[in-house]
Amino acid sequence: MYHVEQVVKCRVVKCIPSSHRISLSFNITPTRASEDENVKPGSLVSGLVVRTTPETVIVDINASSGMKGTISLEHLADNQGLAASLISLIKPGHHFDELLVLDIEGNNIVLTAKYSLVNSTQQLPIDVSQLSCHSVVHGYICNIIETGCFVRFIGRLTGFAPKSKAIDDRRSDLSEVFYVGQSVRSNIVDVSSDVGRITLSLKQSLCCSTDAAFIQEYFLLEEKIAKLQGLDREGSELRWVDAFSICNIIEGKVHEIKDHGVVISFEEYNDVFGFISHHQLAGTSMKKNSAIQAAVLDVSKIDRVVDLSLKPEFINRSKKESSTIKALKKKRKREQKDLEVNQIVNAIVEIVKENYLVLSVPDYNFTIGYASLTDYNTQKLPHKQFTHGQSVSATVMALPAPATCGKLLLLLKHLGDGVDTSSSKRARKKSSYDVGSLIQAEITEIKPLELKVKFGSGFYGRIHITEVTDDNSAESPFSDYRIGQTLASRIVSKGSKTKNIKGGHGCELSIKPSLLKGSGEPDEGLPSEEFNYTYGQRVSGYVYKVDSDWAWLTISRDVNAQLYILDSSCEPCELAEFQNRLRVGKALSGHIITVNKEKKLLRLVMQAPADACGELDEKNYDRRLTCHLVEGSTVGGRISKILPGIGGLLVQIDQHQYGKVHFTELTDSWVSNPLSCYQEGQFVKCKVLEITRGVMGVVHVDLSLRSAPDASRDLGSSELNGGMHTSIQHVDKITDLHPDMVVQGYVKNVSSKGCFIMLSRKIDARILISKLSDNFVENPENEFPIGKLVVGKVLSVEPLSKRVEVTLRTSSALKEPKSGNNPVDHISVGDIISGRIKRIQPYGLFISIDHTNAVGLCHVSELSDDHIEDLETQFKAGEKVTAKVLTVDKERNRISLGLKKSYFKDEEVQASPGQSHDSAIGINDTIMLDEPTVTSQRNSASMEITNNESDNGHQPILADAESRALVPPLEVPLDDMETSDIEGDVGQTLVPVTNADTTAGEKKKRGAKRKAREEREQEIRAAEERQLEKDVPRNTDEFEKLIKSSPNNSYPWIKYMAFMLSLADIEKARSIAELALKRISSQEESEKLNIWVAYLNLENEYGNPPEEAVKKIFVRALQHCDSKKVHLALLEMYERTEQHKLADELFGTTVRKHCNSCKVWLRRIQSLVDRKSDGVQPVVNDALKRLPQHKHIKFLSKTAILEFKCGVPDRGRTLFESILRQHPKRTDLWSIYLDQEIKLGEADMIRALFERAISLSLPLKKMKFLFNKYLAYEKSTGDEKRIESVKAKAIEYAENNLA
Repeated sequence: MYHVEQVVKCRVVKCIPSSHRISLSFNITPTRASEDENVKPGSLVSGLVVRTTPETVIVDINASSGMKGTISLEHLADNQGLAASLISLIKPGHHFDELLVLDIEGNNIVLTAKYSLVNSTQQLPIDVSQLSCHSVVHGYICNIIETGCFVRFIGRLTGFAPKSKAIDDRRSDLSEVFYVGQSVRSNIVDVSSDVGRITLSLKQSLCCSTDAAFIQEYFLLEEKIAKLQGLDREGSELRWVDAFSICNIIEGKVHEIKDHGVVISFEEYNDVFGFISHHQLAGTSMKKNSAIQAAVLDVSKIDRVVDLSLKPEFINRSKKESSTIKALKKKRKREQKDLEVNQIVNAIVEIVKENYLVLSVPDYNFTIGYASLTDYNTQKLPHKQFTHGQSVSATVMALPAPATCGKLLLLLKHLGDGVDTSSSKRARKKSSYDVGSLIQAEITEIKPLELKVKFGSGFYGRIHITEVTDDNSAESPFSDYRIGQTLASRIVSKGSKTKNIKGGHGCELSIKPSLLKGSGEPDEGLPSEEFNYTYGQRVSGYVYKVDSDWAWLTISRDVNAQLYILDSSCEPCELAEFQNRLRVGKALSGHIITVNKEKKLLRLVMQAPADACGELDEKNYDRRLTCHLVEGSTVGGRISKILPGIGGLLVQIDQHQYGKVHFTELTDSWVSNPLSCYQEGQFVKCKVLEITRGVMGVVHVDLSLRSAPDASRDLGSSELNGGMHTSIQHVDKITDLHPDMVVQGYVKNVSSKGCFIMLSRKIDARILISKLSDNFVENPENEFPIGKLVVGKVLSVEPLSKRVEVTLRTSSALKEPKSGNNPVDHISVGDIISGRIKRIQPYGLFISIDHTNAVGLCHVSELSDDHIEDLETQFKAGEKVTAKVLTVDKERNRISLGLKKSYFKDEEVQASPGQSHDSAIGINDTIMLDEPTVTSQRNSASMEITNNESDNGHQPILADAESRALVPPLEVPLDDMETSDIEGDVGQTLVPVTNADTTAGEKKKRGAKRKAREEREQEIRAAEERQLEKDVPRNTDEFEKLIKSSPNNSYPWIKYMAFMLSLADIEKARSIAELALKRISSQEESEKLNIWVAYLNLENEYGNPPEEAVKKIFVRALQHCDSKKVHLALLEMYERTEQHKLADELFGTTVRKHCNSCKVWLRRIQSLVDRKSDGVQPVVNDALKRLPQHKHIKFLSKTAILEFKCGVPDRGRTLFESILRQHPKRTDLWSIYLDQEIKLGEADMIRALFERAISLSLPLKKMKFLFNKYLAYEKSTGDEKRIESVKAKAIEYAENNLA
């Protein structure tokens, strides 16, 4: 693989100078300092300063990510002088909005704040393959040697500029021209992909700036430094700057006369001075303390010095502009019309500053502009000397805007390309380049999404990637073009005048074949620029940006589109490779589902949406988002959550739409644990089974992950014995089921009476306890846990009530009918029978008849001649009774019995010992054999119509039975259908036993067993009654049972702890808390937090000492739960227990970690207001310094509400007034302010506030709201005169507004 003298590329791992040894590695990529995918070389992050040194700034990346990065002095700014000033002012807590990750060196993340690198992130190369010859790329110098300079881009990608190509003058020393860390523009001379060698040129003639970004950054940093300086003084605002706008006339007094000029002082601003150089005095003689009026030419915000001029051209210009408002508007319109970006003008040097020139443009009413003296590559070189009054040629690069600090930015000719300054030629050339003109343009740079071109004399433009072909179908439309190539193009648009220098690109050109046809007359053949897109329309575009969830496409020059990751494909492997598959520049086609005309933004999907949604209007926007989801379609999904138990999966199928996968729809084959092969975040292929919309418009989607939803599913290892089939048809409809059909399902619910199983997402089946197994089932919950896979056979199906009965028994008794006579044949109406109570239900007693395998039902109406409130107090299971047969249904094997005393008056029947003569009942029910045919409640109830109507006065519960037939399977009690319990299953056919065959000892044993069984049943019954009554468990066993049933629920754990504390067993309570923290799933963060809070309260009450015990638990809780939630919980506990000193200390810690949280500061305000403290205002001031700007209104408004409710209303008024001064048109703030005043009830204050509100100049809709609120108040508290007054004012406003 390697040989001697082979040239290899390697990375230095370790250097030991003493032993002259260097450790190398062929692994070029260093160890990542972070596994976070968002923090990688070339990505933009934010940072919060945690520490500074004289040479570096250490920041916390993305505020709370826990990752640290460093910004060296050289990487704070492109301008070396401003970087030194900036690092001395940055303090911990300072926030950087945008930082670029340059490299990751071991555990150190190297960052930069340079505007040139941050603003050109998309163009910076990370790999050699992204470089193209003759393109100009931003970078920074990482090393200087005698023979040249090394320029680094992103990561370890480095190019080399030989000395001959680094500077124009070879006699200069490179260290005198450049410095390490300097921002440079480099021209790519040669790229050797085989050896990874990049040759660069840093010559100013090839790498000069084509915009004014360098001086723009200078002014932005100057303003930033001035603000940081203000933080050290009283107040951090630069309001004084507003009084010194460029070209404004300002009044001052001569403070001092010096040799090089005059110093001016201002009465209102003691720490701001003006300066007038001799060149700007215009021959005016000055005397000390004399008053003057001068025009502002420049403002140094750092030094607080204003450069002024007394020249008549500036004084007269300002006076004319300020004469009338009308003249001012006309003047501005005229200036904006004349001055254009990329226009070349003649200018005069007014002031020569250290880094830039202040220029005036005589041809445009002496407008003031600013031009840089240096460029990126010439910062250390001596700049060209200029004198006052010198005439220069410059290009307009940016018009005044907030991004330019309100300044007109120019580019001097000697820094940019040479252009013809002749006004006559410029006018001639300019007039010939109108929109629609055909021109010849030369390619100067090739980018992934556009071609940079130049044409004419100093004109620049671009060809967007969508302007190459007519249908955007070409995969690589720029592949056939080279730098320097001349193209025939048509001008389709001119650059926006309002764009800043970052976004300006001159003219928009097109080389579409359809546009190049024609004679070249202006506006000939140009397409309409109307935004006309419809739902379902197919469009094509090119990818220009991709992140983890979205791909952005450019459809045309002004129209963009979004493609969500789950809409890009339905194959999981393709979704996992989303970012790699959709690279920048890739051609893509899709169908429109939403249109945003304001933003000119489309939302695309790959599959064609349903035609039924094509007529949707804008009001049905939410419905459009899901219209492309059609039942039966296949979509891509991402598992959002694995639901506990048999809940299935929650799968994300759109940005805000989720679908549910039923437990039976997870796999193709029946497996014992179908959730084991899935994990959260996994991509899956789903089939849409059903889409339903709720009353409130909520969309519910049922999904399936089975590849063949209609095919049969293998039984696997869970086959039934007895020759059952090896595959099972998946049933979606109850009509597909029939008796004796083999089915398979998962246990859904278990009780002591049996269980329910899921056959599919819509069909459940019931299995009685007697049908669970051929053997005795002692504990159904243990043997048939929820989620267990079982195989059985259908016994009965009732499509109307959607009830299915299944058995799991496989014995021959299930298949062959029992031999022998039917026991019903030997029982006749009127017979007196003896038996034992088998089971007690609210509606009656089940009685097993002696010497048979039959069971009869004695209805509650047939128990006694008198009304019985509670059956369980009168009867016990196993008790021997004598009953009379009331009805016999031999076809359906049903027997109804009665126990009323009136039935036995004429009968001489002696009851056996233990029989209750006080309770006699008569019922209508079914007699069931050992192997009965299971029937429904409805059929059972229909047999209860007997000849006993004379006793009841009406027919039995036929109507109720019909209503119960429609109850879903899960809500049907198993007892209603069950015909034999465990005892009946064990002893199938009872054998007659006579007293002669039984000894006295055996009777005694049976009596003892019966008594023990009855006592145990009473204990179980009492416990179940307490559970039904939702009573709190009374001993540890009941608590343990409750916890096992819901281990992830914090409520029973906390109740268990409270129970132990009531027994004074504190250590046991602690051990329960520790056990709960181990048992509760890590996914249930809120439940765990509840346990931690309970633990903190326990230690606060019983800890020894409490303060240290609480602190230990608090530190542990921070490691497992959200830091802010734990801090707020402990703060609440301290305040509730009035431990104000500890609360104050904790707040100091909390606010350091969560200074950007509005909740933390409001919690503090609430505490101080409740304590009636006077320290509210300092906290408010501190919060406004630390909270982000966008949270100020929320914080101030809520603080004001607290003051109105619990504190001092005047302080609340002050806060509302301060907000409304900054945001007078926020009607929501006015409404809140008015509500608080109305609650106080001071009528004069309320009406004065209403009058202020309705005097505002707001849109009609907002004013209508204020008038309605005013009118409602007067109707509730005022008289008729005041009501009419408000109406009159509203009418007057409406008339004036219409006029």
